[in-house]
Amino acid sequence: MATPILTAIGVFVAAFTIWNNTENAKKKATIDLIMAERNDIALQEAITQINEMAKIKGHIFAVYASDDDKNFENRKHIIKLLNQREFISAGVIGGALHEKMYKSFSYSMFLRDWNNLKAFIYELRRARNNQTIFQEFEYLATKWENTPLKKRKIR
Repeated sequence: MATPILTAIGVFVAAFTIWNNTENAKKKATIDLIMAERNDIALQEAITQINEMAKIKGHIFAVYASDDDKNFENRKHIIKLLNQREFISAGVIGGALHEKMYKSFSYSMFLRDWNNLKAFIYELRRARNNQTIFQEFEYLATKWENTPLKKRKIR
């Protein structure tokens, strides 16, 4: 009689251990990714350039969706940042990264980038007739807009 109970307890402990190890691995991968982002000079340059463009009143990011050579440098920065945001979004949605941790660290920057660049994405989709371009980024940004980060209570 005790054997089935012990077996059930053993299965529960093993399942919990696996789940816990998976969560820890996601957290480690997320921290590693955040550190890699901070140390990626090209990505930081892209973010700085996009933020500077966004400060210009009435700036329209959609104009960079064309393949016009005069837009090459700005477009390069935009694509660099969007590719990173799409990669992260796919990792979060697919369960490879820890969403709560990444959201708590990058929420404001992530949504800032979405709000700055969504017109570019929409125009690029229209121009290429492809509605899936950067869809993971859109999905996660929209999800986070609908479930905002909550202010942590301070004792």
